[in-house]
Amino acid sequence: MGKIGVQYDRGVDWNGACEVDRKMSAQTIKILVSVLVIGGAVGFLFYDRLVTDADALTFFYPADEVIKDQASLEGKRIRMGGYVAKGSIFQKKNTLEYQFDVKPHPGMIKFPKFKDETITVRYEGVVPDTFKDDAEVIVAGQVQPDGSFQAQELIAKCPSKYEAAEKNQGTY
Repeated sequence: MGKIGVQYDRGVDWNGACEVDRKMSAQTIKILVSVLVIGGAVGFLFYDRLVTDADALTFFYPADEVIKDQASLEGKRIRMGGYVAKGSIFQKKNTLEYQFDVKPHPGMIKFPKFKDETITVRYEGVVPDTFKDDAEVIVAGQVQPDGSFQAQELIAKCPSKYEAAEKNQGTY
């Protein structure tokens, strides 16, 4: 039988055990700081994108819906899509000021009552090469009290080769 009582371990370096605990604590702190920095950066990006960037929450409306709901959309920043009405593009002489009418996109009509109506768009800036009669456009801006649309951005879509073939055949 052996001795009864407390058994002591010999050769244990108690200072070494403390160092291991300090190293673990330092690693834990580094991990926590890293997580906080990454989390803060992600949080800042979300805040910056959603709260301070007005374009992040700009809703898209087809032209017929904007024509129908002009009063409720007045002054709100929106994007509107449709086609440039034939013969409606006017440029103020020696300026980059344009005025044109947008008609609803035939495949996006929600309100058939407004399918033949247009909304006047005013835009100041350089227009894309693809901007012409019957071009599909997306404009970003606000509906004005007079019922027109003041655009700050203008995007004109290039027709695909299939749309061009359909247009030439008259099936478009």
